[in-house]
Amino acid sequence: MEWALNRKKRWMVLVGSILVLVQVFVNTSGCFREEKRSLLELKTAYSNHSLLPSWVDDVVDPNSNCCDWECVECDPSSGYVFNLSLSNIRDRDAYGRCFSTPFNWSLLLTFPQLTILDLSHNCFQNFVCQGGSIPINMFEGRDTSAPIGLHILDLSHNKFSGHLPFSFTISPSLVFINLKGNDLTGKIPNYYPRGDNIVAIDFSDNNFKGHIPESIYSLKSLTFLLLAGNQLQEQLSSGICELRNLQILDLSRNKFTGSIPSCFNNIAFQDVNFVFSRGQRATVSPGGAKRYRTQIFGFKYRMGEVQVKTKGSSRSYEGDTLKIMSALDLSSNQLTGEIPRELGDLSGLHTLNLSHNRLNGLIPESFHNLQNIESLDLSNNTLSGQIPLNLQDLYFLEIFNVSYNNLSGTAPEENQFANFDDSNYEGNPFLHWTNSNRRIPPPPAPLDKRKKDDSAVDFTSFYWTFSASYVTVLLALVIILWINPYWRRVWFYFVEWCLFKCFR
Repeated sequence: MEWALNRKKRWMVLVGSILVLVQVFVNTSGCFREEKRSLLELKTAYSNHSLLPSWVDDVVDPNSNCCDWECVECDPSSGYVFNLSLSNIRDRDAYGRCFSTPFNWSLLLTFPQLTILDLSHNCFQNFVCQGGSIPINMFEGRDTSAPIGLHILDLSHNKFSGHLPFSFTISPSLVFINLKGNDLTGKIPNYYPRGDNIVAIDFSDNNFKGHIPESIYSLKSLTFLLLAGNQLQEQLSSGICELRNLQILDLSRNKFTGSIPSCFNNIAFQDVNFVFSRGQRATVSPGGAKRYRTQIFGFKYRMGEVQVKTKGSSRSYEGDTLKIMSALDLSSNQLTGEIPRELGDLSGLHTLNLSHNRLNGLIPESFHNLQNIESLDLSNNTLSGQIPLNLQDLYFLEIFNVSYNNLSGTAPEENQFANFDDSNYEGNPFLHWTNSNRRIPPPPAPLDKRKKDDSAVDFTSFYWTFSASYVTVLLALVIILWINPYWRRVWFYFVEWCLFKCFR
């Protein structure tokens, strides 16, 4: 029995050695040939061949290693490409105009371990695939040939247009998806509840219409939901309060109607960090781990350290430490009714923006509990009553705007409120504020001083006017005497007569 086990071990060692040798001889350039071929084909989509200069084939450089190319990163243990970041590789003409470049998504099928795909800030206009439109299974991960390990997908700030497939789904491995700044239309696709790891969705600045799909509310790990700058409408569903781990919710610049759900106090709106591992479930938890600034989304997010583990190796991605910016932004919609007092329970919130709506009623006294608030904007509504005096205990408040409402009474004037001025309160005809918290205009000048200033200004004007007139007359006289002999004789006669009168 022991002899059989030893024989089996010897066979396993032999097979393993053969596999290592095969990989060494087949992959002599340091990267896999099919991946290198696909990368070179991606480069041909650019008309400017000077872009991506390190991407050369074996004819130009037999030792060219695609793992050393710019914008490409390979896993050190497997040798496969796991990070393809073509951000801001724009194809421009001689006038600086950006060419619309098609992107052949089918080529990504040759990258079995692709984890990060960043095509942001380019001019990609549409997808070119074998069979035509965007293949749904690219994001589902059901097809064995699809990049099932994709964690980060950033297609923001391109020229993609049209509709996304209605059955567009979240892959179990996907953590970030960013489609911001395109021209996508139609309804936001109805996501199947398979996105167990999804942390951030940014569909801002497109032309999506309709409502937020209910299936989004089942994404329990969702931390950032950014849908600003679309044409979304209808009333906000209380189902959004099921997203209890949200740190930033931005629904601004849409057409939402109805009242603000009072259940927003069920959402965390606090500091979170996340760690995700390749092939494993991502974890999202509160805490004070190392932070980094992600460049994938428009906001400056402070997130946790990101670790990608592959076959025993670990790679960490982290950046500068930034202050947390938990935010709730519902501005520039058509919301009505009173501000729910429950919003005051969001003690971890740093930014609250409800401006440019149709909200009425009082500013809730419960806002005194927003002890971490740094920016509070309630401007351009129809709020009435007094500003609660207990808001002056919000010591971190740096931005406060209640302009263009129907507020009355006297504004707070202590602590942070001593720094606020007219621009914070204007447009409230019945609201008063003292000199301690408004810009004090310079006192009027004394009457005598004004007279002196006026006289000085008059004399200065007179001197300049007299000098200019004198020079003009003198030049005119010289020119006339030069070109006209008759007047020259008259002038000399006049000068002689004057001299005779003066010295007689």
